[in-house]
Amino acid sequence: MYSFSDGGTSPTMHLTLPADNREYPRLRDFVDRACQQAGCSPGQRTRVQLVVEELFSNTVKYGRREALPASVTISVDFAGEYPMTVHYEDDAPQHDAFDQPESEQEFKLSITSRRVGGLGIVLVRELGKDVSYSWSGGKNRVTFSVAADTPRLQRPKT
Repeated sequence: MYSFSDGGTSPTMHLTLPADNREYPRLRDFVDRACQQAGCSPGQRTRVQLVVEELFSNTVKYGRREALPASVTISVDFAGEYPMTVHYEDDAPQHDAFDQPESEQEFKLSITSRRVGGLGIVLVRELGKDVSYSWSGGKNRVTFSVAADTPRLQRPKT
């Protein structure tokens, strides 16, 4: 299903699967187990699930090469400044969705007023920490870390 290694450096978990809608249960299980291994809070776990599912959804929708689905590999490192760092890569055609800057005015638009597309990348940028994209070895690679929990907003007492 997935692998876990401690090769003398930082422990990591890996999952490789086809970019297919039927793979969401395996994807969710992997992320849950990785978050559990990292000691993530429920809020951190939700953020990681949302980011990974958004990336996977984009690969499923746009990552086909002719009739074949792209292959996706997710690796999680558990050492470093943050509880975990996620490395998401696929062998879909090269596409850097992060190179399309969004203006402050576009960012403030309501969901219904926005252009189609691009909102998922905003989600990834906002929920991930130190998000980066690269194209290397014929693969799209997105890396992000799990940020510390943000304090809950307190409702004003009335």
